[in-house]
Amino acid sequence: MNEDTWNRAGEQNSATMRMNQLTYLLATAALTATIVFGASDDVQALLTVSAVGVALFGILTFDYAQQVFMNLVKSMPSSVADTPIGQLNSATPFAFYRATNALFCAAIAVFQIITIY
Repeated sequence: MNEDTWNRAGEQNSATMRMNQLTYLLATAALTATIVFGASDDVQALLTVSAVGVALFGILTFDYAQQVFMNLVKSMPSSVADTPIGQLNSATPFAFYRATNALFCAAIAVFQIITIY
Protein backbone atom coordinates (compact mmCIF):
# COMPACT_ATOMS: atom_id res chain seq x y z
CA MET A 1 0.00 0.00 0.00
CA ASN A 2 1.39 3.41 -0.86
CA GLU A 3 1.54 6.24 1.65
CA ASP A 4 -1.28 8.33 0.14
CA THR A 5 -3.72 5.42 0.16
CA TRP A 6 -2.67 4.51 3.69
CA ASN A 7 -3.20 8.09 4.89
CA ARG A 8 -6.64 8.29 3.26
CA ALA A 9 -7.67 4.98 4.82
CA GLY A 10 -6.50 6.22 8.23
CA GLU A 11 -8.38 9.50 7.84
CA GLN A 12 -11.53 7.66 6.79
CA ASN A 13 -11.30 5.31 9.78
CA SER A 14 -10.74 8.26 12.12
CA ALA A 15 -13.78 10.08 10.72
CA THR A 16 -15.93 6.97 11.08
CA MET A 17 -14.75 6.47 14.64
CA ARG A 18 -15.45 10.12 15.55
CA MET A 19 -19.00 9.92 14.20
CA ASN A 20 -19.66 6.63 15.99
CA GLN A 21 -18.31 8.01 19.26
CA LEU A 22 -20.47 11.12 18.91
CA THR A 23 -23.52 8.95 18.22
CA TYR A 24 -22.73 6.78 21.25
CA LEU A 25 -22.20 9.84 23.45
CA LEU A 26 -25.49 11.44 22.41
CA ALA A 27 -27.44 8.18 22.73
CA THR A 28 -25.99 7.49 26.17
CA ALA A 29 -26.67 11.04 27.35
CA ALA A 30 -30.24 11.00 26.04
CA LEU A 31 -30.94 7.59 27.54
CA THR A 32 -29.45 8.58 30.89
CA ALA A 33 -31.50 11.78 30.95
CA THR A 34 -34.65 9.79 30.14
CA ILE A 35 -33.89 7.31 32.92
CA VAL A 36 -33.07 9.96 35.52
CA PHE A 37 -35.66 12.62 34.73
CA GLY A 38 -38.46 10.63 33.09
CA ALA A 39 -41.20 8.51 34.57
CA SER A 40 -39.79 5.12 33.66
CA ASP A 41 -42.19 2.80 35.47
CA ASP A 42 -44.23 2.02 32.36
CA VAL A 43 -41.30 1.54 30.00
CA GLN A 44 -38.69 -0.26 32.09
CA ALA A 45 -38.26 -3.11 29.62
CA LEU A 46 -37.86 -0.73 26.69
CA LEU A 47 -35.28 1.34 28.55
CA THR A 48 -33.38 -1.82 29.50
CA VAL A 49 -33.29 -3.00 25.90
CA SER A 50 -32.18 0.49 24.86
CA ALA A 51 -29.36 0.49 27.43
CA VAL A 52 -28.12 -2.89 26.20
CA GLY A 53 -28.41 -1.81 22.56
CA VAL A 54 -26.54 1.44 23.08
CA ALA A 55 -23.79 -0.40 24.98
CA LEU A 56 -23.46 -2.95 22.19
CA PHE A 57 -23.30 -0.14 19.65
CA GLY A 58 -20.50 1.51 21.62
CA ILE A 59 -18.55 -1.71 22.03
CA LEU A 60 -18.93 -2.97 18.47
CA THR A 61 -18.25 0.29 16.66
CA PHE A 62 -15.13 1.03 18.70
CA ASP A 63 -13.93 -2.54 18.25
CA TYR A 64 -14.47 -2.28 14.48
CA ALA A 65 -12.43 0.92 14.32
CA GLN A 66 -9.67 -0.73 16.33
CA GLN A 67 -9.67 -3.75 13.99
CA VAL A 68 -9.34 -1.45 10.98
CA PHE A 69 -6.50 0.46 12.65
CA MET A 70 -4.74 -2.80 13.55
CA ASN A 71 -4.91 -3.81 9.88
CA LEU A 72 -3.64 -0.38 8.85
CA VAL A 73 -0.66 -0.82 11.17
CA LYS A 74 0.06 -4.22 9.59
CA SER A 75 -0.03 -2.73 6.09
CA MET A 76 1.93 0.41 7.00
CA PRO A 77 4.22 1.57 4.19
CA SER A 78 7.93 1.45 4.98
CA SER A 79 8.19 5.24 4.66
CA VAL A 80 5.89 5.52 7.69
CA ALA A 81 7.04 2.40 9.55
CA ASP A 82 10.61 3.71 9.79
CA THR A 83 9.54 6.91 11.58
CA PRO A 84 9.10 7.24 15.36
CA ILE A 85 5.31 7.51 14.88
CA GLY A 86 5.31 4.30 12.85
CA GLN A 87 7.27 2.51 15.56
CA LEU A 88 4.88 3.77 18.24
CA ASN A 89 1.88 2.64 16.18
CA SER A 90 3.39 -0.84 15.94
CA ALA A 91 3.69 -0.98 19.73
CA THR A 92 0.15 0.24 20.48
CA PRO A 93 -1.61 -1.98 23.09
CA PHE A 94 -4.82 -2.55 21.11
CA ALA A 95 -6.05 -5.37 23.35
CA PHE A 96 -5.93 -3.05 26.37
CA TYR A 97 -7.89 -0.33 24.55
CA ARG A 98 -10.50 -2.78 23.32
CA ALA A 99 -10.95 -4.36 26.76
CA THR A 100 -11.13 -0.97 28.47
CA ASN A 101 -13.78 0.26 26.04
CA ALA A 102 -15.85 -2.89 26.50
CA LEU A 103 -15.64 -2.62 30.29
CA PHE A 104 -16.63 1.06 30.38
CA CYS A 105 -19.53 0.65 27.93
CA ALA A 106 -20.78 -2.38 29.86
CA ALA A 107 -20.41 -0.58 33.20
CA ILE A 108 -22.41 2.40 31.94
CA ALA A 109 -25.16 0.05 30.74
CA VAL A 110 -25.18 -1.80 34.07
CA PHE A 111 -25.49 1.46 36.01
CA GLN A 112 -28.31 2.58 33.72
CA ILE A 113 -30.16 -0.72 34.21
CA ILE A 114 -29.66 -0.57 37.98
CA THR A 115 -31.11 2.95 37.94
CA ILE A 116 -34.10 1.79 35.89
CA TYR A 117 -35.04 -0.84 38.44
